[in-house]
Amino acid sequence: AIADYLYSKGSYDNQAAKCFTWGFSNSYIGDRFYIQAYHYHYNLLNQENGGITDDLYITDPAEIGGTSSIDPKSIPTNLNRASNRNKGTDIYLNGRYKLGFWRDITTDEDSVERLEFVPVTAIVYTFNWKEGKHRFRNTNQTQDQTFWENTYLSENGTQDFTTYSSLSNTVGLSLLEGFNKYAKFGLSAYATFDLRSYKQTADSALFLEDRGSLTEYDGPIPVGSKKDGRLTVGAQLSKQQGAILRYEATGELGVSGRTAGDVLLDGHVDTRIPLGRDSLDVRVRGRFTNAKPSYFAENYISNHFIWQNDFGKVRRFKIGGEISLARTRTRVSADVENMQNYVYFNNLCMPEQYGGNVQVFTLQLCQDLSYRALHWNNRVIWQRSTDKAVLPMPSVAVNSDLYVLFKIARVLDVQLGVDCDFYTKYKAYGYQPATMTFYTQDEVECGGFPFMNAYVNMKLGRTRFYVMMSHVNQGLFGKPDYFSMPHYPLNPRRFQLGLSIEFRN
Repeated sequence: AIADYLYSKGSYDNQAAKCFTWGFSNSYIGDRFYIQAYHYHYNLLNQENGGITDDLYITDPAEIGGTSSIDPKSIPTNLNRASNRNKGTDIYLNGRYKLGFWRDITTDEDSVERLEFVPVTAIVYTFNWKEGKHRFRNTNQTQDQTFWENTYLSENGTQDFTTYSSLSNTVGLSLLEGFNKYAKFGLSAYATFDLRSYKQTADSALFLEDRGSLTEYDGPIPVGSKKDGRLTVGAQLSKQQGAILRYEATGELGVSGRTAGDVLLDGHVDTRIPLGRDSLDVRVRGRFTNAKPSYFAENYISNHFIWQNDFGKVRRFKIGGEISLARTRTRVSADVENMQNYVYFNNLCMPEQYGGNVQVFTLQLCQDLSYRALHWNNRVIWQRSTDKAVLPMPSVAVNSDLYVLFKIARVLDVQLGVDCDFYTKYKAYGYQPATMTFYTQDEVECGGFPFMNAYVNMKLGRTRFYVMMSHVNQGLFGKPDYFSMPHYPLNPRRFQLGLSIEFRN
């Protein structure tokens, strides 16, 4: 069982957030029968401040406030009575019944014969229920009219509701790997029926009744609720045993419903190449999808945003690979992806489909170094998008963690260090609180600022605790231009501590 409660008042005004999650899981493993089940629930409430009203409060506080230091809580924000709540439930059950035979085996130690069950085929069943609810609320009527360009359903504040549910059942048959020397791989076939339901703030009748006195909307009107049943068939070929070569390939085809004609092909091959006293682990991977965009990307109705689209299928092809050397703790990976009919949120915070092709190239190097108690873990990512107006991203991102490990009195484990995150400047996505989406913009650049934390992690038995000075470099070096998104500054310097106690038998 798990239970987790997170709460933060936020570094800036109207930024509090809290999240409560709980769940439990259990499993049974026998010779013939295997079952696994879990239940998970989350409830997240997040205040939305719409960003600060003027970036000068961060970049040049003396110009706007007459002082070189301004309390972050006193910086005015665009919204002060807005919030998003997300609730959801996930119930999962997977069962497998194995068919096979019993055979006699003799142990080398005592030459005693015993029976061993050898599975050949498995009948598989999976049940999954998912439900998600989203509510956006804003009770400040003045800000409701000034922050958003359009208002469609109510001029007395906003109460947007969106719900989604999915009930899926999967049945499959698997030919298992390794039941004899000729069974070098496993082969599975399965079918999934998924019944999905969507509900939104208002239906067409309510919208038409209210629109007369509000801002005109000339486009088509989305349906308030919708159900969609979809059937998918798939197969998988895999080899999970063996030290030299392993692989897995999966293919899926949408047969009926909204996803009819959708295609998924995914696979990877792993091998190990001897290299002196060490070995080089190599993985080659590939993925192709041709799929319909999500329902809410095509149909959405709310107080400030309404759209109805008929997008074509999005085609994505990605191929890449990874090599790693355990002895030197080095890992290098490279990927290239081509996307056609890519769906993104444009500068107006509306979904749009780009009919051309967008390529993304990514190269990543991970190198961990150590000498006695000193450790230095590094990750560097280089990436490039061929169309930054549609898919912006920083060219280089770096994460570095320098620390020492030692013991106190032979019982207290201590990790003392400094970590740093940095990425180059780029025109970062903006954030739209009413829909909780990230949209493109071409006015503000973010990045180019190192964010550093000094920390001490300690562990004593089953108790772990830490102290940290976050954003320790604020004001020490670097320009005061620390924004993660337009008008959303990173947290200022602050002291944090935490405690974790593990209870188990």
